[in-house]
Amino acid sequence: MMKFVALAACLLATTSVAAQAKPVAAKKPVTVKSEKPSERQLEPAEIAAMMSRIMDKFFPVGPEPDPARLALARDATITMFPRGAYAQAINNFTDSTVDRVLNLSEADFAALVPGDKQKKDKAPSTEPLRLTLAKDDPMFDAKVAAGRAFAKTMFAKVADVAEPKFREGMARALARKFDERQLGDIRAFLATPTGTAYGREMVGLWFEPDVMRGSVELIPEMMKMMPDLMKDGAAFGEQMKALDKPADKPAAEKKSD
Repeated sequence: MMKFVALAACLLATTSVAAQAKPVAAKKPVTVKSEKPSERQLEPAEIAAMMSRIMDKFFPVGPEPDPARLALARDATITMFPRGAYAQAINNFTDSTVDRVLNLSEADFAALVPGDKQKKDKAPSTEPLRLTLAKDDPMFDAKVAAGRAFAKTMFAKVADVAEPKFREGMARALARKFDERQLGDIRAFLATPTGTAYGREMVGLWFEPDVMRGSVELIPEMMKMMPDLMKDGAAFGEQMKALDKPADKPAAEKKSD
């Protein structure tokens, strides 16, 4: 999912930059012939076949679920993963992230990077980036709005293809993990107003600031643990070296020698 978030940010930035760029004369496409047959680019069908083989090795297809349980699970996933939920979650996250960036000022950016060199003759501006960019480009807000609209359209198209696959995978996993009684309980909960609301927000919850912070805040804790982890790794390395050494002969064998 983070790949989609990064893609959205790149698309919004690209849209803004492309809109401000001066038109250039069209040039004839340059064709570069590869000198080595091994450098030939793979065709989409070849890439798909390769990915299929990788998936089969690392994520093999499980046993076929019981048809009755699978039917119950599929019904549950419609509420757990309603149509449009994925695109809505990604777009909401992208919109809020773009807004936060545009509301930052030069002073905010300077404070984000400790020790960053600042101009001594002039204090960094506290004006939001949105206003600074709009001064130089009266169409800035329109370009940002166009970028948002483009991202929403793009993610809606991606979701139309991706969501059914995610939903079916989730249904098959549920059908294997839970029996018919448990699946009935899940469906009963999801049929309630609270369950329906939970299903609608489930995907988006992973992009909430508090959830994202929980992942990022793990980094400094991991840095604190690193010295001990390195010691454990070194001890494990010594353990592996000991296993490579030939075992000592039993005492009885030594006497016979």
